[in-house]
Amino acid sequence: MSKPESIVMILTETIPAALVFEEIDGRPFYYKGYKQVLENKKSIEDIMGSSFIQALIVSIVCSYVKNLLKGQEYWVVSNEAGLHLSNGNNLANDIAVFDKSAIQDVFSESYASVAPKIAIEVDTKIEAEHISNPTDYIFLKSEKLINFGTERVIWILTGSRKIFMTDQSRKWTIHEWDEELPIFGDYKICLNDLLREEGVL
Repeated sequence: MSKPESIVMILTETIPAALVFEEIDGRPFYYKGYKQVLENKKSIEDIMGSSFIQALIVSIVCSYVKNLLKGQEYWVVSNEAGLHLSNGNNLANDIAVFDKSAIQDVFSESYASVAPKIAIEVDTKIEAEHISNPTDYIFLKSEKLINFGTERVIWILTGSRKIFMTDQSRKWTIHEWDEELPIFGDYKICLNDLLREEGVL
């Protein structure tokens, strides 16, 4: 997918566009490890991939959600799906659930410009330079999604094995991986159960 031009325009002379993971309020958020690329210690490809556990969780959860919604009027997408909220606000989602009727052109090479109903993120992938800590980034990105119209945002954190969740109420809750949590309508998810079924735990 092509990145909106606004992402390219914000770059300095020394940081290439490929190192920008997201843009919030016109501010670039770079991939974690981008400085090592600038210092020629790593390649761009080295820092863009997810860790194995991150990729595995995205794959398992995405498959589960797709099965839940099979035959219904929703698209379930993954692979850091691009989302254009407004000028200066371009995000990426690990997993996003879209209403099919809201997507006008599925063959478009541009970012989606409508709010996903549900967004699920696994860990943060940015250098937390513009904020005091990674949790602030979680709140900032989630607030943007909720204000855009997303009904629920779920963050799965592999280090602490916690799940952060918020919705249109703007209230935040923190959960353990072994809790059964609402994910979509009446559907629920227990991450530990899914991981056990796949032999991860």
